[in-house]
Amino acid sequence: MLSLGIVIFGVLSNFPARPSGAQLAAIGADGFVLAWGVMALLIAALLYALVAALLLASGRDAPVIPGGASPAMPILALLGLGVALYMTYVETQNAVAVCGPIGDCNAVQSSPFATLFGVLPVGLFGALGYVGILVAWAANRFGPPALARLAGPALLGMGLFGVIFSIYLTYLELFIIKAVCIWCLSSAVLIALVLLLAVGPAAAVLAGDGEE
Repeated sequence: MLSLGIVIFGVLSNFPARPSGAQLAAIGADGFVLAWGVMALLIAALLYALVAALLLASGRDAPVIPGGASPAMPILALLGLGVALYMTYVETQNAVAVCGPIGDCNAVQSSPFATLFGVLPVGLFGALGYVGILVAWAANRFGPPALARLAGPALLGMGLFGVIFSIYLTYLELFIIKAVCIWCLSSAVLIALVLLLAVGPAAAVLAGDGEE
């Protein structure tokens, strides 16, 4: 999981300071291809989680991706928190984002869609969500049984909301803003992975309730 941050740093550090027009055109095309790939991942994760949730709600077994109770979940959430805090810094301080060779983060961050209701930075909203995921994971993993039973489904719910919101943001980048942000796409990938892992804790809670 930590390799994602290393890859992003390596890509950013190798980006030429003044790309040519042809390079810019290729970069723009690559950014949109990547955004479509991220959109496909988000939709696939959403469909998987919805089908799993319906199966669990009906009392049937659901396919579970292992790792929900492992350190993978908080590592993903911490990476997402770091990305969200950086985007919050760029938005609130009017800083120039380090975008690397893909997309135009500054165009996205300077758009009206960078804040909710014109007040709350989207990055800060995402940071709060990742903090909530960390708290819910800790409660599910280490909390008393009553709290753990609530935290498992809460993880799934927050993951579902995060993925749906990321689909909306990626749609805005592709069709409204017509620019993509590598940081936004990175956060979208992270929340999709969180959702995939969140099915396991919810399934464990429901399976335990069914045995009582």
